[in-house]
Amino acid sequence: MGGDYGALFKEYGIMKVKDIGEFALIERIAEIVEHADERVILTIGDDTAVVKPTGLDYTLLTTDLLVENVHFTLTSISPWQLGYKSIAVNLSDVAAMGGLPDYGVISLAVNPETDVVVIEDLYRGMADISRRYGLRIVGGDVTKSDTLIINVALVGEVEEENLCRRSDAKVNDLIMVTGELGASGAGLRLVLNPELESRVKDAGRLKKAHFLPEPRIKEGRILAQSGVNAMEDISDGLASEVKHICEASLVGARLYMNKVPIAKGVEKVAELTGERAIDIAITAGEDYELVFTAPREQREEIGRRLADAGAKATVVGEVVDVSGGITIVDWTGTVRTLDVGGYTHF
Repeated sequence: MGGDYGALFKEYGIMKVKDIGEFALIERIAEIVEHADERVILTIGDDTAVVKPTGLDYTLLTTDLLVENVHFTLTSISPWQLGYKSIAVNLSDVAAMGGLPDYGVISLAVNPETDVVVIEDLYRGMADISRRYGLRIVGGDVTKSDTLIINVALVGEVEEENLCRRSDAKVNDLIMVTGELGASGAGLRLVLNPELESRVKDAGRLKKAHFLPEPRIKEGRILAQSGVNAMEDISDGLASEVKHICEASLVGARLYMNKVPIAKGVEKVAELTGERAIDIAITAGEDYELVFTAPREQREEIGRRLADAGAKATVVGEVVDVSGGITIVDWTGTVRTLDVGGYTHF
């Protein structure tokens, strides 16, 4: 993963962004992200992109801002990985609404001293994941900054009957999650403590989960079409996302520690860092799995449809009346108020 820097340096030399200027940089970016798409009338190079209207009922709009030394450092993530992840986290938002991605525009603030190949590899990562999920990058902006700043804005679409909101959870719904949790959080701990990596058999897979999350577009579509109620992606941690759903839906929740699916290797990382695996799994975030609530009678159908698509979901709790608050049941059966935790920007 990442670019072949040796070949790129050989082809272009070690050029800085300031050496080629804004318009030459945009031309290079356009060459990387361009691909044929009958939906697109005008793309990079005009004042605005021009695209055909989407065919579904609702348009989805999402945006995400990544700032160097706040969300990432280029000493720990490659430009290709960073480009890939910057698109993935936005696709995950579309997945949480039950939708499909259509178009993206990328705004970039970059230090003029940055090597051109770094920006090219960044956009190669963006282009690679975009093509996998049917997203077309059609425009954006480039400006100067002391640090690298990436803003991704995506347009998607969804049918009216398939739109999933966080405010639609119902009392007695089951709370379920796709996949397994904690891998990204454990991977981040290995990035921050590289001396531990040799002691963790699953280190490579855990770090990949952190750097290259997979947006659950397919799973989101299946769930939306299977009658789930509320849904969110797990960006800030399971506990935090459940709290968001409860607040928006005016309900409470009860989670069960022994039901949370914890990714392989998280237990070992927790042991080495003096933590509990369950805490990493429910508070670390950036797993980009989906947490959703669904009527109990839909459980079997949801499981079957996901299994047919090579995916799975696990029941981790239930929605209760708002008077019950948000609680967690430990392995001894003790019920306590859930310490939400999770990532916040301020």
